[in-house]
Amino acid sequence: MEMDASSLPSARESEWHTIINALFDGIWVADGDGRTVLVNKAYEKLTGIRIDDVIGQRAQDLVEAGVLSQSAIPGVMETLQTVTIINKVNGKRLLVTGVPVLNDEGELWRIVCSVRDITNLAELQQEIERKSALIKHYETELLKLQQIDNGPVIRSPHMIRLFESAKHVAATSSTVLILGESGVGKEVLAKWIHQMSQRVNQPYMTVNCSAIPENLIESELFGYEKGAFTGAQPTGKAGLFEMAHKGTIFLDEIGELPFAMQSKLLRVLQEKEIRRIGSGKPVPVDVRVIAATNRSLEKMVAEGTFREDLYYRINVIPFTIPPLRERKEDIPILAAHFLNEFNQIYDRDAEIGPVVLNRLMGYHWPGNVRQLKNIIERMIVLSKSKEITADDLPEFLGTAPVLQQDRDTIVPLRQARMEFEKNLIIQALKKSKSIRQTAQLLELDHSTLIRKIQQQDIDPESFLGREWSI
Repeated sequence: MEMDASSLPSARESEWHTIINALFDGIWVADGDGRTVLVNKAYEKLTGIRIDDVIGQRAQDLVEAGVLSQSAIPGVMETLQTVTIINKVNGKRLLVTGVPVLNDEGELWRIVCSVRDITNLAELQQEIERKSALIKHYETELLKLQQIDNGPVIRSPHMIRLFESAKHVAATSSTVLILGESGVGKEVLAKWIHQMSQRVNQPYMTVNCSAIPENLIESELFGYEKGAFTGAQPTGKAGLFEMAHKGTIFLDEIGELPFAMQSKLLRVLQEKEIRRIGSGKPVPVDVRVIAATNRSLEKMVAEGTFREDLYYRINVIPFTIPPLRERKEDIPILAAHFLNEFNQIYDRDAEIGPVVLNRLMGYHWPGNVRQLKNIIERMIVLSKSKEITADDLPEFLGTAPVLQQDRDTIVPLRQARMEFEKNLIIQALKKSKSIRQTAQLLELDHSTLIRKIQQQDIDPESFLGREWSI
C-alpha cells in the first residue's frame, strides 16, 4: 500500500497500514482536489487495478482514461454530500459510497470511498426471484391438487365441517342431495364426494336437468335402441345412467326435471335398472346418485310440482351449502385461488390490493362463488398494472360497504353516516323501478331523495336498470 506521508504522522503510519489493509471493504481516499492519496489492498483485489497506477492520480482523469467506468468522488466534490454509485469493474458489480471529510474551516479536506462487491448479492436476488416464481408455480399446482386431496378452497368453520361430513358420506353409496343458491359450489361438492369415494376411478357423469329439452331428456338419461324414433342413431345409444355404471351421476338442477320424468327416475333409483327407449329389456346399473337444486323441493312437493316419493328417495343425505355472504372467511382464500388460476391463464403477475380485498369482503355476492370468480377474471384482464386497485373494480363493487373492523383508524362519524346512507339508497334503488318508488321505500320526500342522490353522486340508472323516471 502507498500512503501520502504528509497526511499521516510517520509514527502512526505502520498502525494505519495494518488497520486499513485488515478491512474487508476496499478503501480509496482522495484529497480535496480529487487526487488519490490512499488505497488499500482490498480495493486492488476487488478491482484488479494496481495501487501504484492510481496513487497521485485524479479520479476524474482515471475515468476519462478508461481505468474506471465512473467514480463517486466528483459527485462528492460538487455536492459535499455522501454519494453512492454502482460501478462495474472486471465483470463485478461494486457498491461505491463516497463520504466528504471537512476541515475546521468547512472546506473539503478528504473524500473517503468504501467499495463492496455486491455481485453475489445480485445473483442471490436473481436466485430468490427464480425460486419465488417456482414456489408460486408449485402453489398453483398444489391448489389444483387440493381440489382432490384436501377438499376445495375453504376456510370458514361451517364449510370445513360440511366437507368433513361429506368425506364420511363419500365412503358409502347413499344418495346425496345438495342444496344451495346458484353459484355456491354444489358441483364442486358433488365432484369431491366422487373423488373421495371408492368409485373415484369409475365414470363421473353430469346432467343439467334444466338444459335438456323435455322431449330429449329421457333418451339422454336412459338411452334408446336403434329405430326408436325419427332422427335416432342407427345403432342406438347408451344413456348417461349406463355410461355412469359403477361410478357416479350428478343430477344438477333436479328441481327442473319434468314431472313425467320424475316417476321414471324414481323407478330407476328403486329398481337399480334402466330401460332404453324402444326396448323392454332391463339393463342393471350400479350408480351412485348425487342431486342438487337451488329450489325448495319441499315447497314444490306442497305445490304438486315435485313428486313426494322421489323427494324422499333422493333426500337421504342432504347437504346445504351456505351463500358466500354468510361465509366471508372464504372470500380471501377463494380470491387468491382464482387470482393464481387466471394469472396462469393470462400470463399475468397481478396482485389484489388491500382496498380491493376490503370491497370484496364487504359485498353481498348474490351470484356467490361463481360471481367472485368472474369478477377476479374481469379485473385481471382489464387491469393495466400489477396491483389491482379500486379503479379496476366494477361500478357496483366500488359502492360496496367497507368492513369497519379492517380499518386501522376510527372513521369520522359524518363520513360513516354518509357511507351508510349511500349504500342504503343504492340498495333501495335496486329494489325499485323508479325514483318515486325508491323514495316511498325509504319513506322520504321525492325532492329530498333527489337531493341526496345528487349529493352522493349516485347514478340511479346503474341500479334501477332503466331510464331515470322522475
